[in-house]
Order: sequence, then structure tokens, then C-alpha cells
Amino acid sequence: MNSRYGRIILASGSPRRRELLEAAGIPFDVITSDIEEERIPDEPPERMVCRLALEKARSVSQDHSGRIVLGADTVVVFEDVVLGKPSSMAMARKMLAMLSGNRHRVLTGVALVDGKHLSENWCCSTHVTFKKLSDADIERYLSLVDVHDKAGAYAIQSHGELLVESVEGLLSNVIGLPVEEVQVRLAAAVMHGKQD
Repeated sequence: MNSRYGRIILASGSPRRRELLEAAGIPFDVITSDIEEERIPDEPPERMVCRLALEKARSVSQDHSGRIVLGADTVVVFEDVVLGKPSSMAMARKMLAMLSGNRHRVLTGVALVDGKHLSENWCCSTHVTFKKLSDADIERYLSLVDVHDKAGAYAIQSHGELLVESVEGLLSNVIGLPVEEVQVRLAAAVMHGKQD
């Protein structure tokens, strides 16, 4: 993206987010943040992902004023239970069994910060319905995909056809970043910047 902002900074080490930005043709550098990704007691999941995305972006932006920093945080939510990254294979099996045959939400909080006047912060929600999974289906999936760093213990872009029946909303959001929305907000930021 040719703009006065040049390359943006992705405040995330996620390879999925890198792939989405690359596919969208958005030039970027990666500088990860080191904030603690913890939920505040009774914090709604939508508020949590927005807060964490903003904290990640702001922590990196402090040393890179004048450049847009993109922060993001993704969780899976089923019946108000927030499913983060599984801490063990047993937890991964439990998460997939919980999602089996059910509809859940994937929430991604996104923040765009440049340390001066630009600060965008929003949440994108996509509904995903799982097929009814047997224990054998779950074991097959876990044998094919490393799920330790994936919210909800699955990655839709990695053998997702074994699990997923339908998606309502942005597929990119389920992968980890609603890149179509990011493109629109970045374009608006560039136009705003040209008017300053």
C-alpha cells in the first residue's frame, strides 16, 4: 500500500496473520508485543479481544511513532465460554468435543494505532458451525494438525473440511484477521492523512 504511512507494523508473531496481509498486498514488518493475554474477571469476550488488540498495538507503537501498528487478538466463544489456545492434547480434545455439532463465534479484536491521531479499535464476529464429530474424527484431525497455538484447538485453513459444516461471515476472521475490514480502515486512514 503506497501511502504516507509506508509499511505498517504487525504487532503479532502469528504466521496466519502474516499470510493474510501478504495475500492482500499490504506491506508490513513484524514487531511482536510482550503484553500478558489475560482476561479480566467478568470481562465480555468482545471487550477483551478489543482491549488486548489495542494494548498490543500501543505497546509497539510507543517506539515507532508515525507508523501504523496493527494489533489483533482472536478467540473462539461457545455459549459464553472463551476458548483460547489449548494447554494440552487433552484440552484440545475437550474443546473439539465441545464444539462438535454446535455453532460458535470467532471473535477478533483489531486495533490500528500510529501514536498520534489514528486509533481504530473494533471487533469482528464470524459464526462457525461444526459437523457432528466422533472420537475418531477428533483423533484424525489432531493427528494432522498441530493445534497448540490455535484458539479453539482448530485451524479452519488446515483440514478444516474435516470439522466445519458452515461459516457465516468473513473466513479471514476465522483464520485470525478480518483482512477485508483492515483494508477498508487503512484506506480510510490514508485518505484522512492526505487531508491533514
